[in-house]
Amino acid sequence: MKTIKQYFLKNSAKVANFCFVVLFAVIFILLVIYDYKIQYLYNGFHKLKSADLQVYFLDVGQASATLVILPSGKTLLVDTGSGESEKDFLKSVDRILSENKLKEIDILILTHSDEDHVGGAVSLLKKYQVNNIYRPKIISMSELDIQTSDMKVIDSWIYDDVITAVYSEPNCTVEFVEDKLIAEKDCEIEFFACKQKDYGKTDTNSFSPFITITYNSKTFMLTGDVSQKREKEFISAMIDKNRTLKVDFLLVAHHGARSSSTAEFLNFVKPTYAIISAGDESHPSQDVLDRFIECHVENIYCTKTDGMIGIAVLDYGATKIVTMNKFLDLPLYICLVFVAAGVWLSYFNKARKVIKFS
Repeated sequence: MKTIKQYFLKNSAKVANFCFVVLFAVIFILLVIYDYKIQYLYNGFHKLKSADLQVYFLDVGQASATLVILPSGKTLLVDTGSGESEKDFLKSVDRILSENKLKEIDILILTHSDEDHVGGAVSLLKKYQVNNIYRPKIISMSELDIQTSDMKVIDSWIYDDVITAVYSEPNCTVEFVEDKLIAEKDCEIEFFACKQKDYGKTDTNSFSPFITITYNSKTFMLTGDVSQKREKEFISAMIDKNRTLKVDFLLVAHHGARSSSTAEFLNFVKPTYAIISAGDESHPSQDVLDRFIECHVENIYCTKTDGMIGIAVLDYGATKIVTMNKFLDLPLYICLVFVAAGVWLSYFNKARKVIKFS
């Protein structure tokens, strides 16, 4: 009876070919599983985790979601993308939290009730502990019987599900968005809430608050889908308080739609960088892009072309910007390497046989 050693010696070529196929399959599967992590590292996002303030504008298509790692180590999430972008949204949140060795969302802000801003909230709440939630001043149909206020009511089953999940979250405080200042280890988060109880029959966008995050003289402004009405309202309120504001990084309102980002507003906040979260052909509007140029804002990023955008602020005020716009097609490269190796192995086996019988 042949021993195992004799079998392998006699059939070395077959064994080598089999091992080659198995190795290729294992490496290919691992690359598919860890593809996003590899792209994350390849584009340099891992370099941001040492920064005091990290702000990530997630690539969620025609939707919006922004994840912030505060200097205190706490997490702030503004909006959750859409139902369509749910997988990409959670994948990005998972990666960023994992890189920072974090497991919870400390503050979740839902700017308004539109599906492209709250669509991933239910899945997020199922997966992560969320400790504090700030919700818009919009009532869902499912809570009409427990709310006695005269706030705006919308009939949306998606928003109903979100609000139900919000109030089902254990160990979580829930508040309506109001003007508020939160201090977190030398970092200030300020809400500028809407002032009216209704902005029109179909207008939910105007309930979006302006949110500023300031650290080491760098200010980020997040805007949800604020309308021109809200921009005028905000400017008037700031002038009444004798306040000015210089924004370094502006998340452009309503995905760059022409109904927002007026020249008056841009001249008031004077952004240095504009970040646009968009994914369809009509956003951002060329009118808005022209307004930015006219207002001398030339540093414009868009998730549609740049992918996820990460910005870090260091303790001495310097900033670093990275984007997910480079794609490393590792499975293709690995396939080419293995094809080349397979050709070489086949040639080697043929040469071996020639030598053996010569």
